Amino acid sequence: MEESQLRERITRWIEESKELFTLLPAFLEIEQKLSAKTDHAEKESERLRKELAELRKELGEAKTRDVDIKKESGDLHKVVEDLRKQNEQLRAEKEEAGQALAKVLETVQATNQIAQKLGVTKSPFARRVEAPAPAPAATPNPTPHE
Repeated sequence: MEESQLRERITRWIEESKELFTLLPAFLEIEQKLSAKTDHAEKESERLRKELAELRKELGEAKTRDVDIKKESGDLHKVVEDLRKQNEQLRAEKEEAGQALAKVLETVQATNQIAQKLGVTKSPFARRVEAPAPAPAATPNPTPHE
């Protein structure tokens, strides 16, 4: 390579370097702005991660409460169903007792009709009233001595 070409080449590099050095402050300023934005984004990302972790924890607790509520609700439905069955059973027993009482009343009425036809005036179901025992003789109260 010739010396003149070499000089030309070095001169061109120096000129290009001057142009690049004039751009360098702008690049440094842009880098600082981007670095600040990156730091802010990292802080925001960390805050959002923490918030997400808290929300996941709350969601897990809510699901646990939901399971507990569903279990309790199922238990309550079972209790209500058991009470309904007991109520139905008691109603059936009440109906049965009413029917039995009606049969007893029919029997008593039939017995009374038979008694009237036979001329019995006193019901065989009437209670016997016994004469009251004589009252004990009253004893006078002694007066206190003075």
